[in-house]
Amino acid sequence: MSQQVVAVDELEIPQASAQAARVLEMLAEADPDFTALEQALMNDPVQAGELLRYANSPLFRRASEVTNVPAAVRLLGLKNVRSAIVMSTLNSALPVDCPEAKDILAHLVSIATLCRLIAKVCCRARMDDMALLGLIHDVGMIVLATNFADSYRSIRARSVAESLPLDVLELETYGLCHDDLAERVCRAFRLPASYQEVLSSLHYHPPGLTGTESQEWGILTLAHHLLPDTGLPGGDVLETLAASREELAEMLALSDADLDGVIAAAQSLRQAG
Repeated sequence: MSQQVVAVDELEIPQASAQAARVLEMLAEADPDFTALEQALMNDPVQAGELLRYANSPLFRRASEVTNVPAAVRLLGLKNVRSAIVMSTLNSALPVDCPEAKDILAHLVSIATLCRLIAKVCCRARMDDMALLGLIHDVGMIVLATNFADSYRSIRARSVAESLPLDVLELETYGLCHDDLAERVCRAFRLPASYQEVLSSLHYHPPGLTGTESQEWGILTLAHHLLPDTGLPGGDVLETLAASREELAEMLALSDADLDGVIAAAQSLRQAG
C-alpha cells in the first residue's frame, strides 16, 4: 500500500454538539457554577442520559441507582462529568457503518477502566484524571478510521493478522500515527495542555516527560500490558509499548500482587456488565 500524504489539520475530528461544547467550556473554568452546569446538562437529553449511564456503571458500584442530573454531578465530580461528555461525543460521532471505530471505542473504555484501577493503587488522587486520559488516549485512531474507512480497515486487519503495531502501520500508510492528532483532540475537548504532552508521546518516553506526566504515561502504558489478561473488550488493538510490564511496575512502585489485584478488579467489573 503506497503512502498517502495526510495533513492533520484537514482531518475531520469528533465535534461536540453546541450544548456539549458549552458544558465542556464550563468544566474547563477554574471555579464552575454547579447550578448552571446542572441546568445545561438537563437541557440536553443526550448528555443527561450519558451522564446517568456513566454514574450507574459498574465502575462506581453505587448502592442505589442515580436517577437525576444534580445527584450524578455531585456524586461523580467534575472530572467524571467531563469523561461522560467526552464519551457521549465520541459515541454520537461514530458512523453507523464503521465497526472498526466502535471496536476502538471499546478499547478506549477498557483502557480508561484499567487506568482508573491502577491509579487507585499507586496515586488514588489521580483516579479521575487517569480515567479521562485513558478514554481519550487513542481517539486519533477513531479519527483515522472515520476519515479513511477502507484503508484503515485494511491496516487494522493486517495489524491483527501479522501482530504488527497499529501505530507503525499508520506511519507507513499515512505518514503519521494517531498520536500526532493529540493536539487537535485536546483542543476540541478543552483538555489541559499537559494531556497533550502525555498523549503525543505514548509510544515512546521522551526525556522531557517527568513527574506527574511521566507517571500518567506509565499508567497508560501499563494498562495496555494488562488489558489482554482482563477479558475486557478491545484487547486486540496492538500498539508499540516503550517499556515492559516489569519496568513499569517498578516505575510505579507496584508489586506483582498489586497487578494481580488490578486484573482481578477489571475481571469483576466485566462480569458485572
